Amino acid sequence: MNITTASSANRIQPVTNKFLWLLAALLLTYWIYGWFYCIDLQDWIVENLLVVICLSLLFFSRKWHKFSDLSYFCIFLFVFLHLYGAFYAYTQNALGAWLQSTFELWRNPYDRIVHFSFGLFMAYPFRELLLNKFKVSSRVSWLLPIEIAFSFGTLFELIEWGVSVVTTKETGETYVATQGDVWDAHKDILLAAIGAAITMLVTYTIHRRKKSKENKSSFNFS
Repeated sequence: MNITTASSANRIQPVTNKFLWLLAALLLTYWIYGWFYCIDLQDWIVENLLVVICLSLLFFSRKWHKFSDLSYFCIFLFVFLHLYGAFYAYTQNALGAWLQSTFELWRNPYDRIVHFSFGLFMAYPFRELLLNKFKVSSRVSWLLPIEIAFSFGTLFELIEWGVSVVTTKETGETYVATQGDVWDAHKDILLAAIGAAITMLVTYTIHRRKKSKENKSSFNFS
């Protein structure tokens, strides 16, 4: 099975895309499992509100724009990491607890991993949307996803603050997951931007190498 990318001319319709159906089935299965077996159901519901909203927008906008398989896979990886964090209410995440114990960290770092992963995995879909739907220039498309990741990271921190205001103290502290770090929001935003920068750097490097090979092949043919 060929995996389409941002530069692929033809896209498989979501309804007939078996790869996309597989990703959706995996997410739905784990989502249902989390509903019944998560540690803190109230926090899990709050954590998943944005997921439901964003995935619904992705579904209903499929006729407006069809992402490539690679972009859908990147979105899947980020959402799955988030669902795994929500399952343990983030501050009690099992992987984060293992990292904290193994490396003698002062806090559970899993929420940091997910904020970094937001930029790392979502930068590629952002760039694809900018190129194929909004027709931005190639040069701009390498930098703008980093700014978008930074902006969305900031917006999410404001949403976290709002949730902490309108919910109970316990739910607010669990959802925000500052764990006593007064600079938590700033670090999370920075990590999202760094993750996006890494993805853009890797994608740019692969793009340049591909172009170089095509130019050499064309020169040899001539």
